[in-house]
Amino acid sequence: MVCCCPVTTALVVGAIVFFLYKKFFTPPAIASKPAINKTDYKKDTVYLYQFKRLRNCPNLSPFCMKLEVLCRVYNIPYEIVETSMGRSRNGTLPFIELNGEHIADSDLIEIRLRQHFKIPSLPTEQEAQSVALSRMADNHLFYILIRYKSSVDAFYETIIGLLNMPGALASLLIPLVRAVFGRKLYSRSTGAIGDFEPQELDELLHRDLKVIQDSIKGKFLFGDKITPVDATVFGQLASVYYPFRNHICDVLEKDFPKVLEYLERIRKEVYPNDFTI
Repeated sequence: MVCCCPVTTALVVGAIVFFLYKKFFTPPAIASKPAINKTDYKKDTVYLYQFKRLRNCPNLSPFCMKLEVLCRVYNIPYEIVETSMGRSRNGTLPFIELNGEHIADSDLIEIRLRQHFKIPSLPTEQEAQSVALSRMADNHLFYILIRYKSSVDAFYETIIGLLNMPGALASLLIPLVRAVFGRKLYSRSTGAIGDFEPQELDELLHRDLKVIQDSIKGKFLFGDKITPVDATVFGQLASVYYPFRNHICDVLEKDFPKVLEYLERIRKEVYPNDFTI
């Protein structure tokens, strides 16, 4: 027969109660903003913290690329700060620092940039359409694209390459990184939009791309000038089309040449010297 000391029992019960209280009864709270990295900042200069650049595409992250496109198109002073480990208050990249303030999440950053630097809006109806297109691209198309992006070894080779590991070690790590990171991306995609068979996923991809293709009204989505929604759509598609071959490349080249031509126009205007293709 095992006897329990009253003090030990109290400690164990107390620990269990504390755990349950913290897990189920403590109201969720947003993390506090981290300390500013750039204390000697220049006024009205955007410090864009993002993943390292690629050789053949400015960034593997569509959200990092979106913000840099906005800065370039609207002549916003900015500096890139490459980081492998740095993260925003939300635990993500990109984030920016502007006039001593930490701002996380690419959507909120876009809103702040548009307000602070007085980026003009489109006419009311077109602005509503542009927001809807941006939401589709960032919250639906993105989760389709990462399924295809993460299905090829080149994606994991690129990620490992960003860490500057020796070639021999990198090749050994690919199966491990694919098993861990690939599973995480798969779960993230299915949790956001559902799990689909390959044919079903391809149907959804074609539907989203057709919406984009049918929305192109001139050189770009709303005429002959690049607008914030172009930055969003370009970031999503460019970050999966240009870095390495995958299913998206085949679909764009075979079924959506108009969308591919649209990407090329943005690439040549915004990034004339930053791609090696």
